[in-house]
Amino acid sequence: MSRWTPLLMDEASLSAMPKLPVSEVMQHAHVVAAQRLKPKELYERWDRQQWSAVDVELGPDKHNFDHALTPGFREVVAESIATFIIGEYTGLDMLGPIISGSPDEQYSVFLGTQIADETRHTHLVFRLGEEILGMDPDPKRMLAESWNLAAPAHRELSLLEAGIVRDLHHRPLDYRQWLRAVTLFHMITEGVLALVGQRVLVQALRDVDQLDGIKTAFTAMCRDESRHVGFGMHALRTGVLEGHHDDICEVLEQAVPLALRIDQETSAVSNRGFRQMSLDILRRHMRLIGIDEGFQQHLISTASAKAGRAGAN
Repeated sequence: MSRWTPLLMDEASLSAMPKLPVSEVMQHAHVVAAQRLKPKELYERWDRQQWSAVDVELGPDKHNFDHALTPGFREVVAESIATFIIGEYTGLDMLGPIISGSPDEQYSVFLGTQIADETRHTHLVFRLGEEILGMDPDPKRMLAESWNLAAPAHRELSLLEAGIVRDLHHRPLDYRQWLRAVTLFHMITEGVLALVGQRVLVQALRDVDQLDGIKTAFTAMCRDESRHVGFGMHALRTGVLEGHHDDICEVLEQAVPLALRIDQETSAVSNRGFRQMSLDILRRHMRLIGIDEGFQQHLISTASAKAGRAGAN
């Protein structure tokens, strides 16, 4: 048993991360988002929370992954790693236009820290792919292999995101298009999918003593994602106040049904009932940025129905 303290996640070293209470990891993004920190304050948190992807020790995890886990548990871990190989590299690839289109100097300063985070995460998940899963060490071949393992809805969502970011690249000073990209990237990809994916793995590993390197990796990435999501909530809340509510909602209508389908098509999620977690996180985000209550109900209802029909086919 350990007493509650905000320092558990905020100030934890890499060596302490495998022992953090699961509840602290699971709630950290909500705690940060609820503080409504401004980009300058999020930058200051980043400055205090540095860590090295090279320092995460994975050697013992490889032996335990191969010899101490059941086949079903290995599938959960492997699926999670493959998903994050795509997700982290995609994040690194797509942040450039979001920085170029940034409407505010403090936004740009914070987004520079996110580029650094996504670079660190990408290096780490490449290590996980090579050292734990035995995937091809060449990044291009590893990405192609991971893409083939991804759920169909995950691939569709990645293509939707790429299209929205490409439009921003062609119109870098279009604030409306910038908000659309932030909605998909920060609110859905990072704010729902990445948080759920990290939580799935952290919760699944809570009673496993043999995979401290993987626990450390995903806990450290989860702390970084909390800052990214906090920034997205600030930017989108500002966008709603400035009259762009409908632009944000339009992206949510396209993206949320795909995000819910991923829950059905990913065994690491569907077998553990994490669909409700995705919906709860989405509702929190929409309330926090000021999305109309009527639209919230409409989106949850229609997206759940679409995902259900797709899962039945």
